[in-house]
Amino acid sequence: MKKIFLFFIFFYASGFSQAIHQNEVDLFSPANIKKFADYLYCSGDYLRAALEYEKYFSADPNDTVKFKIATAYSKIGKYSKASALFDSFHENSKFFPFARMEFFETLFEEKNYPELRDSISNAGLSNGFIFKEQAKKIYYFSYLYSNESLPSKSDFLSNFSGPDLNQIKYFYDWKNNPPYKSPLLAALFSAVIPGSGKLYAGEIADGVTALLATASLGYLSYTDFKAGHYFRGWLFGGLAAGFYAGNIYGSAAAAQIYNVKIQFDFENSLKVFINSKNCFVPEINFCK
Repeated sequence: MKKIFLFFIFFYASGFSQAIHQNEVDLFSPANIKKFADYLYCSGDYLRAALEYEKYFSADPNDTVKFKIATAYSKIGKYSKASALFDSFHENSKFFPFARMEFFETLFEEKNYPELRDSISNAGLSNGFIFKEQAKKIYYFSYLYSNESLPSKSDFLSNFSGPDLNQIKYFYDWKNNPPYKSPLLAALFSAVIPGSGKLYAGEIADGVTALLATASLGYLSYTDFKAGHYFRGWLFGGLAAGFYAGNIYGSAAAAQIYNVKIQFDFENSLKVFINSKNCFVPEINFCK
């Protein structure tokens, strides 16, 4: 009886072990790996999605999975990996035009504007390219980020239309003639009228304070000298001279700070705009 009991225990244990083993095999099958990768991708976990897709790709290499891997790497800022994958798509692939546009975007994100324009000129502006108009927008928009001379305004704006045109005009005019303040001019203004350079640089309160402080100290120095109080005259005169010189320097610095701020605001506006347009790149929704 004891032997029969042990036999049944062994039999059920063996069956249970085989079931676990079978589940493990199913869990790591290519089909399940792909399902898991799709789940991660659509959940926004792009790094792990890319790693899982790469496992699946080794078993079943195809353009759909390769495009997802490249897109996942692009989403997390690994542009070098993404760029190489997007650039590897053959012209016969149904993903080729989308991959080209994504390739252009990776170059744009890497700030590699010369190569971006060369690549678009060589492949993105041909009449047979279905996203030619979008490629031209990236091509011209890149000039707003670089230090190169802008194309003519008519050529530049001809690539944009609709409600975005006014915003593009603003970007072009700002880049072509940035509204900077001259540090030299700010210093000269304050040398003539203390505080006026700060007013020119947009620092109203500091400008008024500098004018009142310098004028007050100068007046106190004048009245003390006139009354024969030479020590106090020299003391207030020295303070007035210090405020005067410091205000000249501060006005030049204020103009430089003003320029940095508006440059930052301009670049932030460009970033918000281009992100809202997805860099003019048509997106494939794999998570419908």
